Amino acid sequence: VEVPLLVECDTGAGRTGVQSPAEALALAQRLEALPGVRFGGLMTFPTNPGTTPPFLAECLHLLGRSGLRAEVVSGGGTPQSWQVHEIPEITEHRAGTYVYNDSNTLAAGTATLEECAMRVLMTVVSRPTAERAILDGGSKTLSADRLLWREPTYGTIVEYPQATIYAYSEEHANVDLSRCERKPAVGERVTVIPNHCCTVSNLHDEILGVRGGEVELAWRVQARGLVR
Repeated sequence: VEVPLLVECDTGAGRTGVQSPAEALALAQRLEALPGVRFGGLMTFPTNPGTTPPFLAECLHLLGRSGLRAEVVSGGGTPQSWQVHEIPEITEHRAGTYVYNDSNTLAAGTATLEECAMRVLMTVVSRPTAERAILDGGSKTLSADRLLWREPTYGTIVEYPQATIYAYSEEHANVDLSRCERKPAVGERVTVIPNHCCTVSNLHDEILGVRGGEVELAWRVQARGLVR
């Protein structure tokens, strides 16, 4: 049995992967020389429509000239899903955030407010000033991820889209209401779309499925707390 392995390529994101098509070829050739494994293809994350195509095209050219075939060319990233058809070299695309969508996909223009399924119900527990509200959840609820695509905030408040969650502690979120014509009262519940649904999933034991304001089911987060 031979296990196919993919060569990861850094095509512009500055994450992991080989830094050039020549390095991709060299690693693929090393895989072919090892027992029990074989070169199966290429992968990158996230797919960048500007820099990924020329990188992959050169990789495939070098591989073909050396007699190697990439069975799989794998791209990734939910925001990039809408552009991956422009990169014919890619044979599959790995998208994860799309299951829920979040404030980052919303700000990137790749999801609408209605398509953001993950929402955190929070309560206004204090109004210290006319322009500030405090919510009953902080970094232990919304994670530490900031918004990538526009002004820094730690989540989108559906009922008050002009509000900004500008800071938080473990237990509380600080909200700037200065741009809101209508402001929430103490005790009011608000719905927050988190910036990054993946990390928020890992902070909670259960995710509730709600339809029409009624809780229909509860999913237990099986992988929660399993990082070792």
